Amino acid sequence: MVAESGVFALNLITLTVIVFSAHLLLLRATKLQAYLPLAVCLISVGVVLSQPVLASLPTPWRVSFLILSLPALMLIAPSFWCYVCGITAQSPWQFKQVSKVHFLPFAIGGGVALIALLMPSEIQYQLLVLGDDSLLTSLSTPMQWLVGGILIVTFLLVIAWVIQSGYYVYQVIGRLHQYRRHLKDLFASTEEKEARWLTWLLLAIGVVWVLAATSLLIDNLLFSFRFDGVISGAVTLVMVWSVALWGLRQKPGFEELYTSQIVVEQVLTSSEQQQTKYQRSALSSEQANTIAAKIEQAMQQDQLYLDSSLSLQKLASHIHTSPNYISQTLNEALGANFFDYVNRYRIEAAKQALQQSNDTVVDIAMAVGFNAKSSFYTAFKKETQQTPSQYRKSVHLEAAN
Repeated sequence: MVAESGVFALNLITLTVIVFSAHLLLLRATKLQAYLPLAVCLISVGVVLSQPVLASLPTPWRVSFLILSLPALMLIAPSFWCYVCGITAQSPWQFKQVSKVHFLPFAIGGGVALIALLMPSEIQYQLLVLGDDSLLTSLSTPMQWLVGGILIVTFLLVIAWVIQSGYYVYQVIGRLHQYRRHLKDLFASTEEKEARWLTWLLLAIGVVWVLAATSLLIDNLLFSFRFDGVISGAVTLVMVWSVALWGLRQKPGFEELYTSQIVVEQVLTSSEQQQTKYQRSALSSEQANTIAAKIEQAMQQDQLYLDSSLSLQKLASHIHTSPNYISQTLNEALGANFFDYVNRYRIEAAKQALQQSNDTVVDIAMAVGFNAKSSFYTAFKKETQQTPSQYRKSVHLEAAN
């Protein structure tokens, strides 16, 4: 009884978090549609998870939500994919941009749910709540065929959901990898835009998925085994709370460029097609050298790298040059993307500070333009193969000798 009360309480808290966060996301979606898919995703998760709470409500409510959990299940992965597309989009994301093929399994599940909702309540209760299929023998032949067909399609949809989820996990990983690479062509500091929490979420989902599959195999092949309901409920609550919290905090990475004159697609230089476009561009080697000189002057004399919010747009405004030409010059003449180029100057400034001052590593990191200690350590080690502390120690040892 205590365990059941714990499961009920955790489920109720989880659903409350979902309702509250989905409401906030829907309010934000009136201005930026990128938040709409996450609201839909959370609501779908809520429908699927609602059974412990609905068990205390009248049977018709429980049965109806159990039926609706099938299309809701098929909606989770594509709506999450749309959310990832929205926050990584190079221009304001809109639902009309999404291929409707993504929602075909949801449409099929919705059709199955509609037919099931129209069936007599006795059949719904026996099959879905009690799990008793003995009632089928007393039905007419057409009804037996209909119920049997629905059960088969439902089974196939559940299998399709497993495949669908794996497909979207793969797609999300690829999308995030490309997105983070693109950020470095446009921004000198990317830690707040990279949406690393999505990677951790996918990892957590993968771990839960493996544990669930393992328990299912043990339960069916070896001996009766179930995870404790309270533990499962607590894990679910933490994951939903994390998605809600970070989803509300996360802004689209390119949002600040939506209203600028920069055409993001023309600046990004990651694909071979874009490199070919550069080769055909009207920018001559003489012009590239002139722009390179302007860029280096902006860094060496004007010290733009000290600006922690420095972007390609700001640099373009400072030297009065097309962002596309700057990006091309950085990649072809200077051999680096915008992120790496700026951070080289920051690291050089940090090295001087580590040699000449007793300031803490964090203070130095912030002073030279970094937003976070972790990103400073990563960039510093990439450039020097040492941590800042190791570098300072080695410099002091050399001076002592």
